[in-house]
Amino acid sequence: MNYPVWELSMGAGILMAWVSILHVFVSHFAVGGGLWLVVTEMRARRTGDDRLLDFVKSHSRFFMLLTLVFGAISGVGIWTTIGLISPHGTSALIHGYVWGWAMEWVFFFLEIGAALVYYYGWKRLDARTHLAMGWIYFIAAFMSLVIINGIVTFMLTPGGWLENHEFWTGFFNPTYWPSAVIRTFMGLAIAGMFTLMTAAGLPRDAFRTRVIRWNAAWAFGGLVVVALAAKWYGASVAVWRDEEALLGAIPILPVVAGYFKWGIIVTALLALVPLLLPKVWNRGLVAVLLLCGLLTMGAGEWTREAGRKPFVIQKYMYSTGMLASQEDVVAEQGMAASAKWISPDAMDDPVRLGRDLYRAYCQPCHTRDGYNGLQPYLAHWDEETVSGLLPRLENIRALMPPWYGTDRENAALTSYLMTMKPQTKPDWPADPDAAAQLAFDVSCGLCHTPDGFRSLRDSFGGMTADEIDEFLDEAGDVDEGMPAYTGTEKQRKALIRYLEELGQEPQPAGETAAVPADSEGRQS
Repeated sequence: MNYPVWELSMGAGILMAWVSILHVFVSHFAVGGGLWLVVTEMRARRTGDDRLLDFVKSHSRFFMLLTLVFGAISGVGIWTTIGLISPHGTSALIHGYVWGWAMEWVFFFLEIGAALVYYYGWKRLDARTHLAMGWIYFIAAFMSLVIINGIVTFMLTPGGWLENHEFWTGFFNPTYWPSAVIRTFMGLAIAGMFTLMTAAGLPRDAFRTRVIRWNAAWAFGGLVVVALAAKWYGASVAVWRDEEALLGAIPILPVVAGYFKWGIIVTALLALVPLLLPKVWNRGLVAVLLLCGLLTMGAGEWTREAGRKPFVIQKYMYSTGMLASQEDVVAEQGMAASAKWISPDAMDDPVRLGRDLYRAYCQPCHTRDGYNGLQPYLAHWDEETVSGLLPRLENIRALMPPWYGTDRENAALTSYLMTMKPQTKPDWPADPDAAAQLAFDVSCGLCHTPDGFRSLRDSFGGMTADEIDEFLDEAGDVDEGMPAYTGTEKQRKALIRYLEELGQEPQPAGETAAVPADSEGRQS
């Protein structure tokens, strides 16, 4: 395990998302736009369309500046960011795929060189040589995508690599091919979007109409293929990732997957406008189209990232840096002995030890009050609640890495977390429905859903308020994975109300039934 060396109040994951999504959007344009340039140039030369050739030449300047300047700088930004926020994950990817990265960098340098020769060769090279440079650029850019796709998909679905650790087994993993199709055609769609931006500035005549329709066909056609390939990708992930993730075990996953689905639909419909009504196309619509495309790409990347929880590399390395193969050792010797850079002085100071443990095991994913903030929960928890939850972290719906702290480490981390508790306790909602929902969220909602993952509706069906009250007294004895209930009297009454009403309501139509019980009759 490694020590996170960079603390960001907003959350390192948010910064990583901004840097990576913008880079990924532009890098896909670098692939699809490269093909657009050479195919459209061939079309212009074949038909003798000098005006179209001038349009390609003009667009190539914008293409080169965006992909080579912003793309290259943001690519370095990704390496810098992941190296700071996840040194253990970065190290694992470099050591496991060092030759893959080496090949990608070779193609990247070739891509840069070919792009520069292509742009500066418009007046210096004959048509055949110029087109050849365009094809060299596209092939190099596409090969970069091919290689990076193998490494990125490996993190979600390593497949047989977990057994043999062979390069090509992990590279051509269960989601490699559908992801490759999605990324390739998303690149073509983004190429169409950016060229629609260039075309929107042309004089309003027949040529503008023709060019807009040509570019819109790239955008719309690419998105149609992406939508079809997304079904293939989803089926490939479902074979590897259990259905519980979509039932609510990872609460954000079905949400962002829905954003991606609707993003494709909305962006494709927007791309139909210039295809069917090119005369109404303008720069305002271009901005909306590009924003929708960017958000769709972001939702897709977020879906893939969320699907890996609680791992950096699925079933191999946790987000804390702990290897799955190390769990028995860590469970035996404790968390402090397994982490690097725990201060020796901290061993005599519970709060300081708790701070070091927090930085090593909580900070990679959580903040105080930003993204994945802990204060909204700590505001309603006492020390007993926190202490009871820590040994059961792997049961929480967000799919957190397991906590194997000793009693001393558990107490130390609890002490430190309580220092984050807001000084002023927030007012309990006056509205009964809001109070009941909050009581469920801060107690049961961490591990259960009303319907779906670890459904509670059937469990409390027909129970009276007195029976639920009695159950809460015995909650800690029901299952070793369930902590004792420690809420205040006000929270307890609100929770009883919520659970009683939940048990009286029929299961909504179309909702998934509860997760099957285990061999001892308990819900997992």
